Amino acid sequence: MMNLKTHTLCWALLVATAAVGEAATMNWGDKTTAGSDVVFLQVTEDNDEPSTVFAPAATGPSVSGNMLVFNPVNFQSQANNGADLIDSTLSTTIQAKPGATIDSISVDEFGDYTLGGLSGYDALASVGAAFFWRVTEVDGAPVSLSTQVASMTFTGGGMYERPADDGTAVPWTGNVVLDVAAYLLSQGISGDATEVTLRFDNTLQTAADNFSNAFIKKKGVDITVTPGDPVIPEPTSAALLALGALACGFRRR
Repeated sequence: MMNLKTHTLCWALLVATAAVGEAATMNWGDKTTAGSDVVFLQVTEDNDEPSTVFAPAATGPSVSGNMLVFNPVNFQSQANNGADLIDSTLSTTIQAKPGATIDSISVDEFGDYTLGGLSGYDALASVGAAFFWRVTEVDGAPVSLSTQVASMTFTGGGMYERPADDGTAVPWTGNVVLDVAAYLLSQGISGDATEVTLRFDNTLQTAADNFSNAFIKKKGVDITVTPGDPVIPEPTSAALLALGALACGFRRR
């Protein structure tokens, strides 16, 4: 059962949620590399902060193979005798290059938190992430499928409170895997996804009384696409192809 102090902190968080400033929206365009299997189309961040927090506004994220890499800037929440919340949304459409498909999408992030203060007083820090994704293309053809939802799993459940979780620069990690191939099979679709839209909402929040401090920061986010297996002929088909090639060789002789 929630005690009075924790209830007060949670109420302060609700008040902080309502206090928003100027919104920042940044579209970094398309991101890819020559050796990757996918293109991250129209990578966009939208938040209520003065600037972007998922990545520097000037450069945005980088790409390494099939991974979109974010280096957050001031994606943090800090509180003493009050509450603070920071929320930002990232969106992109992941499109497979010709000959490639999308088997799954995994998102990993990490950071740290600090909780401390006088004994007998309360503070909390938390991290949460919600995902909304939809397959919009199968084998290169548009499809009409419903939006799917998922939540990220964090170490310690993503909620850290005094005094049990007291500490300085305590690391935390989060992960979610969007199994696109399994979803298509569950819908009776035998083809492979070639385009998926992804919306990723991420929130950090803190609350503390006047004798405590709470701090939490996001330090890295990676979105990795696992491509589908290459199409390999069935053994019978492969044998027939080999015999055909052999026959052609004899004819040439």
